Amino acid sequence: MRIAFFTDTFYPQINGVSNTLMYLSQYLTRCGIEHLFFAPDYETGEPEASGVPVVRFKGFTPHIYPDCRLAFPPYPKVLEQLSDFKPDVVHIVTELGVGWSGLRAARALNLPIVMSYHTSFDKYLQFYHMQYLSKALWAYMRRFHSFAQVNLAPSRSTMQDLARHGITNLDLWPRGIDLERFHPGNYSPKLREEMGITNEVVFLYVGRIAVEKGLQTLADSIKQVNLRYGREVKWVFTGDGPYLPELIAQRIPNAIFTGSRRGDELAAIYASADAFVFPSGTETFGNVLLEAMASGLPVICTDSGGVTDFTENHHNALVCKYGSVPELTKAIVSMLNPHNRQSIGAKALETAKARGWDAVFDDLMLQYTYAANPELHPERRSTG
Repeated sequence: MRIAFFTDTFYPQINGVSNTLMYLSQYLTRCGIEHLFFAPDYETGEPEASGVPVVRFKGFTPHIYPDCRLAFPPYPKVLEQLSDFKPDVVHIVTELGVGWSGLRAARALNLPIVMSYHTSFDKYLQFYHMQYLSKALWAYMRRFHSFAQVNLAPSRSTMQDLARHGITNLDLWPRGIDLERFHPGNYSPKLREEMGITNEVVFLYVGRIAVEKGLQTLADSIKQVNLRYGREVKWVFTGDGPYLPELIAQRIPNAIFTGSRRGDELAAIYASADAFVFPSGTETFGNVLLEAMASGLPVICTDSGGVTDFTENHHNALVCKYGSVPELTKAIVSMLNPHNRQSIGAKALETAKARGWDAVFDDLMLQYTYAANPELHPERRSTG
C-alpha cells in the first residue's frame, strides 16, 4: 500500500499532531509501506528527520500562532506530485491550506480519502474573542469532512462533539505512547540539581504556552498554593507559545521556564518531576498527559475533552472541574502527600503501558484498507 499525507503541521514543529505523524512514519517504514508527507516549510535550517519522505511548501507565519506556518501550495504542483506518487489512499490530516490542496487533488484523481480531526478550533475561538466565527467554522468543517470515506477522531469525547455538529462517517483513532522513550528510568538527579531543586515537590506542565490551555487557571491556583506551601514546591513549565511573556510577567517566585524541549531531554524532564498538572479542557486527546503517565508521574487534569477517555478520578489521575481554581488548588495540595503521588502514579503508569503505538497503527492500517476497498466492507461504517 502507498499512502499520501497532507498536513498543516509537521516536524520540526512540536505538538501532538506532528509527534503522532513522526511515530506513524517510523511504523510505516518498519513495515515497508511507502508513504509521502505534504507539509509546510518552517525554514528553520534544521535538517529533515532522517528517513521521513516529505514535500515542503513555503508559507507565512500567522500572528495568532507564530510557531505555525500557513501554506497554500500551488494546486497544479500538488496534483502533479500526487499523481506521480500514485497512492492507494490519501490521508488528509488537517483542514487548512495544505489539507485543502490535498483534498482538491485527491478528488480530482478519484483517490480514496481518509481524514482525521485533531484540533478543537471552535473551543479556541472564545479565548481569542472570535466566537462569532463558530457557525461559519462548523459549516466549513462539515463541508470539508463530507468528502471522507471515514473521519477519524482521537477520542470518544471528540467523536461526540463532531457528531453533534453534523459530521458523519466517524470512527476512533486513539493515540499511543513511546514506552522506550518515556519511562521512569529517565529520572535525573543532575537535572533537578541544575534547575535548583532540592527537596521541593516538582509540579510539571508540558505543552504549548497558550491561553486556551487553561494556564491562567493554573496560575491562579499556584498563587493559592504558594500562600501556604511556597517553600515546598517548584513549578516547571516546558514549552513555548504566545502566552509565555504574560505568564513570566506574573513573577511566580518558584517557577522555572525551560522553553521547548524534545527527545531524551524532554523525557528526562518528565521523569525528574514529581507530578504533572494539565489544566487544559480543549484537548482532542492529550498526548502530553499520556507521556507523563508513562514517565511514572501522577497527573492532575480536567473533566473536559479527550483526556476523559483514559483518566479516572482518584484512580490514575485527579480530575478537576475545568476552569475551577478551587478544585485545581485542592488537587495540587493533595499531591503534596507522597502516598497519593505513589498510588496514583502507579496506576497512571499501568494505563500508559497498555497504549503502545504499534497496536494503534495496526488499527489505522485497517482503516486505510477499508477506505481503499469500501465495497468489501459495507457493514463497517460508524456514525459516531
